[in-house]
Amino acid sequence: MTFSFVTRIAVTLAGLTLLTQPLIAQTTASAGTKSSSVTINSDSRDNTQRWKTSNGFDNFNVEYRGKIEITDDDKDIKSMSDDGYLEISKTVFGSRRSIEIESLGTGKISREYFEGRTKVAWDPAGKNWLAEILPEVVRTTTLCAESRIARFFRQGGTNSVLNEIDKMESDYVRSAYANLLMRQPVQAKDYAVIINRYADKTDSDHYMTEFLKNHTTKFLQNAEATTALFSATRKMDSDHYKTVVIKEALRGQMASIQNVKIILQAASQMESDYYVAEVLTSLLKQNNLTDAIVSEIITTTNSIESDHYKTVVLTEAMEKPGLSSTSYNRVVDAVKTIESDHYITVVLSDLLENKLTDEGLNTLLTIFPSIESDHYKTEVFTSLLKRQDLKEEQFDKLMEAFDRMDSDHYKTVVLQQAIGSSNITEAKLIKILEMTSGMDSDHYVTEVLTYAAPKVRSGSASVQSAYRTAAKNISSETYYGRALRAIE
Repeated sequence: MTFSFVTRIAVTLAGLTLLTQPLIAQTTASAGTKSSSVTINSDSRDNTQRWKTSNGFDNFNVEYRGKIEITDDDKDIKSMSDDGYLEISKTVFGSRRSIEIESLGTGKISREYFEGRTKVAWDPAGKNWLAEILPEVVRTTTLCAESRIARFFRQGGTNSVLNEIDKMESDYVRSAYANLLMRQPVQAKDYAVIINRYADKTDSDHYMTEFLKNHTTKFLQNAEATTALFSATRKMDSDHYKTVVIKEALRGQMASIQNVKIILQAASQMESDYYVAEVLTSLLKQNNLTDAIVSEIITTTNSIESDHYKTVVLTEAMEKPGLSSTSYNRVVDAVKTIESDHYITVVLSDLLENKLTDEGLNTLLTIFPSIESDHYKTEVFTSLLKRQDLKEEQFDKLMEAFDRMDSDHYKTVVLQQAIGSSNITEAKLIKILEMTSGMDSDHYVTEVLTYAAPKVRSGSASVQSAYRTAAKNISSETYYGRALRAIE
């Protein structure tokens, strides 16, 4: 059954918080069966719990308080605390039967059975109906859950309890039993089995998350259980709950490489970019990540559509020390999937803080045509020229991208940065001078030429010839004269 909850306050069973209440849950059965509504109520004043179910054809109500013990076959009441009380009623097509069992104190119990409003002798009619209805009651409510768990665990250990949990349809009751099981002296080697069996049967992401969170500390003590915990998140539909469980577990210990891979698989299946980013950035805070794992995290950003969240993860990844050229190359590949000039620039500016390999630089240069804004191109070009040692062919590719800029102002900024680069060569300087032919403004052409003039004066005849050729493109006599005087 799948439960959808509306309102909630706390319900406690033997000190274990199970749920919040009052609660109305709609259960949806499989095709061809009836859907039913379930109301669970708790009154903290007298510790009374009430369960009401209805499917349109019959109504099933249970009310109880106090500590109640049942027989080992789940068919009779063995004992009650002095405040104990149990009422069970069921109405089918208008025909109602009910049982009232109440403690009289000092170990005595009164039992009454009704058909409609008529009281019927307890033995055999009432006794037989209780034996028939009680197994259903204990599997659809939390009545006697704690003592039943203790009994099954005593008789057959963890597997015996799990077999009983498998028979329950309600995620609420299943969750209550699973939590109570974890209060038994369960061996750590059984944790993974518990997680896997519970996750296979539970539809509610809410209850699965609460169960995993409640016992994360224990589960993290065992490698197989830790893997099972992370694997359980892949069975969840909700990105929110997946993220809650993963982040909680990552706070507890360093994830193994195997578990990181499981987490990345879970993240790649998420639809929400926000939660993918939450998971990946939480992973990146781990101190034991290998470069190969960081590379995989970077690759996983390809599943993120939002440029913002993709940038958040990529910039976090680049803060990891000692990244290899492979990781940086993957960042460059990831940038190719970003559409926003702003976010491309943010990532590349961070990337360019590090020395890139020739392969990385060559790949990066292929991204430039996708940047449309001259402003952002200028930011990237100047960062590149400041921090990277470009070979001649790489510089030529940069100038090809530069030539697609429209603004003479931004072209001037880039060319002046190139002229001032520490690894400027005469070939690069000649290329820069040639690039001024694509500029329309005499003012900006002159700005570039006069900025280059000190290097030209000490340069070869070829450099000086390239300078004079560039100056001839200036229409204004004033600016032309200023350019020539700069190299005299």
